[in-house]
Amino acid sequence: MRSIGLSVLCCAAFVSAVSAQQAPMGRGQAPQPRPLPGIVMEVRAIFNNIKNNITKAADQFPEDKYGWSPTPDVRTWGGLMSHIVDDNNGACFTLSGDTGTPPPRLDNAGKPIEAGRNLKKTDIVKLLAESFARCDKAFDAVNETNMAERNGNTNRSKFGAVFYDTQHINEHYGNIVTYMRLQGMVPPSSAPRGGGPAN
Repeated sequence: MRSIGLSVLCCAAFVSAVSAQQAPMGRGQAPQPRPLPGIVMEVRAIFNNIKNNITKAADQFPEDKYGWSPTPDVRTWGGLMSHIVDDNNGACFTLSGDTGTPPPRLDNAGKPIEAGRNLKKTDIVKLLAESFARCDKAFDAVNETNMAERNGNTNRSKFGAVFYDTQHINEHYGNIVTYMRLQGMVPPSSAPRGGGPAN
């Protein structure tokens, strides 16, 4: 009888100790959530995800298909990548701290099928990486304190510039997925993770 009573007391003490460890703020209180990272960092995380997918897609797409387009009325693959380069440079040049003349546009005055036609894959991949590096520097220059300030002589705020670029590359990643699917390719965002099947 004494051993049963001792076992009950030991179990009760153990349960009490575990409960105290799991609820250090007192009984019935839920743990406090971690603080949010701030809106600039949230948008930057989205930007980084899309940037990484576009970079992988540009590497993955075959060089001999950079001049291909799904129909004559839309940009070639190289033209689509070149258009992204142009907008990255346009949105991020001032904020990045670059001085002098912005890089020349590749989009051939808005003629989508011709954009990027004369550039090789290696050229476009290099220019794409440079434009994303410029936007990384632009994000470095924006914080919660200065985000509402005007971005140089433009009509956007500092946050508006990086937010615009994020939504723009996201819009065109949708095009990228379609182009890749039409070529029988799996887009980076659908690539298998941890050995699972591609979707």
